[in-house]
Amino acid sequence: VARVLREVMGVELEDKLKNVSKGIEPVRIKEDLSQRELELYYYNSFRLPGVFVEVVPKRVYPQGRRACHVIGYVGYPDEEEVRKFGGRVAPRSFVGKLGLERSMDEVLLGELGREEVMVNALGRVVRTLRKMEPVKGKSLVLTIDLRIQKIVEDVFYESGQPAGAVILLNAKTGEILALASFPGFDPNKVWEEWEELRKNKLKPMFNRATRGRYPPASVVKVPFSYAFLDTKTTTPVSKVLCTGSYFLGDRRFFCWQVYGHGQVSIVRAISESCDVYYYHYGYELGPSTLIRYARLFGYGENIPLEIPVRRGFLPTPEWKRRRFKKPWYDGDTINLSIGQGYMLSTLMEQTLMMMAIINNGVIYKPTLIKEIRDPSGRVVWRNKRKVWKVVRGRQEYFAVIRRGLREAVRRGTGTKAFSTIADIAGKTGTAQVVRARKDSKRKLPWRLRNHAWFVGFAPYRDPVFLVGVLVEHGESGGRVAAPIARKIIERIYIQGINRELFT
Repeated sequence: VARVLREVMGVELEDKLKNVSKGIEPVRIKEDLSQRELELYYYNSFRLPGVFVEVVPKRVYPQGRRACHVIGYVGYPDEEEVRKFGGRVAPRSFVGKLGLERSMDEVLLGELGREEVMVNALGRVVRTLRKMEPVKGKSLVLTIDLRIQKIVEDVFYESGQPAGAVILLNAKTGEILALASFPGFDPNKVWEEWEELRKNKLKPMFNRATRGRYPPASVVKVPFSYAFLDTKTTTPVSKVLCTGSYFLGDRRFFCWQVYGHGQVSIVRAISESCDVYYYHYGYELGPSTLIRYARLFGYGENIPLEIPVRRGFLPTPEWKRRRFKKPWYDGDTINLSIGQGYMLSTLMEQTLMMMAIINNGVIYKPTLIKEIRDPSGRVVWRNKRKVWKVVRGRQEYFAVIRRGLREAVRRGTGTKAFSTIADIAGKTGTAQVVRARKDSKRKLPWRLRNHAWFVGFAPYRDPVFLVGVLVEHGESGGRVAAPIARKIIERIYIQGINRELFT
């Protein structure tokens, strides 16, 4: 048999059997046979006792890279997965390894078919004793709109940025219409390209939209603005003088606008992202209150989603004492007030926070699944809108903040998100990675450049689309992330998808 396999199929049987333990499971000696190889096998099958051709299922992803981090990919089960699913999988079955393929395995898996046969001394089947047909698993219908997903991915790749993420939700329901992490991968070729994917320093299989944690930067000024109003620390008309810096004892903390903003109200503070304004009121509130309000808006909380979402990190004086054996300094509060320092957040957290601002305090549970259907196509479960969190407060506070977000796009830090096609509002953020002089930032290596944020919504009057953009090491939220969000929204409007979905 070994000689015939070598001559006819070009297979060295000894090499295939080297690391195989004894057992009753068949050994796969060649995969993906061509038509010519099949003909050669059947022509010589009488010379190959115990060798047979097996037709095995193959998962095909027709959209390739599209929504790869949402869908995920499959592979053969390890020992733990075989034990977990019992008789529902065999060593050569497929189980989910990433994304919904993994998290929804219990739903997607069917039941194995079984066949008991009698074979002769040559290994040929002579009689079927018992046969049980396989049962298909259930199917998922996603909330992802493939047209919007394509727009999101196309726009980001066109930007030329190597890494980042975008989330686009329906602000009225929490349905995720698009979710993408960059760079991506082709789930059809994961095992072929495994070594290349594993060694890629940009980590293509890492979901930056739900798992990446970064300083929230100025985007967190939005919930902090609400905290200032809700605690009566400030009013919509109160002003702070920004001269370009803020003194705390003998230390000087600079505003990003070194020449200062002059007299700044809360609307202008949001619009122009005045650091001094947030230093002033953030220090007055203190770290415990700032963290408490951040948590109200979903930061540092377990976000319920069908794929895993990593929690952000909210630092406290107690944590710092345990971690570094040092007290919490006033400078830590100053840094926290503008989203720098120890605080970390995910794109999902920042996007859901903005949903609360849009909906006067209501955050709907984000979801990727619209329906579950049985093998016959009958709907066995249909998702319904659910409220995840409610920030209880005065509606006028949310309205004031929304006005500031609109001004940010019209004449503030987010003007590159301004569009004549859609009325967009939002907040930019630039998260510092390392301390550097402004005139030297472009000389920094890519991995040391600042991260860029933009979280916004459209249309302003009756928000439907909620978009969060993170560009890893993108340097500037206003210059890099904001135009990506604008182009995504504009293409949705130009293609008429907004009218089709919501009219």
